[in-house]
Amino acid sequence: MLVIAVETGTRSAGQMPWAGRRHDDDTPGTSSGTTPAELFDVVFGALHDGEQVALGFDVPLSEPVPADQGAADADTLLGLAGPGIAELGQLLGELGTWRPWTRVSTSLSRWKANTSILVWEAVPDDGADGVAASAAADSFFRQLRTAAQDQPGANEGPVVNLAAVVAQRAGLLADASELARPAVAITVAGG
Repeated sequence: MLVIAVETGTRSAGQMPWAGRRHDDDTPGTSSGTTPAELFDVVFGALHDGEQVALGFDVPLSEPVPADQGAADADTLLGLAGPGIAELGQLLGELGTWRPWTRVSTSLSRWKANTSILVWEAVPDDGADGVAASAAADSFFRQLRTAAQDQPGANEGPVVNLAAVVAQRAGLLADASELARPAVAITVAGG
């Protein structure tokens, strides 16, 4: 398993800092880069080698449906989403072109051996200004077992799972039941 976290809040134009590590490597930040092309190459290579990939972004991946809106309008919410969703869309879009059979999930309980990518939300710890990619990857491993449990109260009311919408629009295999459920969120300690 390869866990990668992407920083979208502290980037300059054309840059997308990311860091990750494999489940059998205790060295933090063993894999890192700064461009979308480098990220694609690492994710594509891992999938090609049969590895599962857990891909974390430091932006909200689930948005509440506005109270005045009867049904979730994914197009409107995607349009209002921050830059991280655009980068996720670019990455998943390229994977959809080269590996349309790739399965994507935003739920740890559904992330099984046949699911290739887990997209998760890297949430800053209380009082933190942002999320460091290497700290997010480490936090994912530390919280993997406890995060698999349902997160009651994480999002009250109906939501649109933007990551699941983006995965489906990229032509990847995503479970339609996840479209209205919150994406898994990992709180990043020391980020």
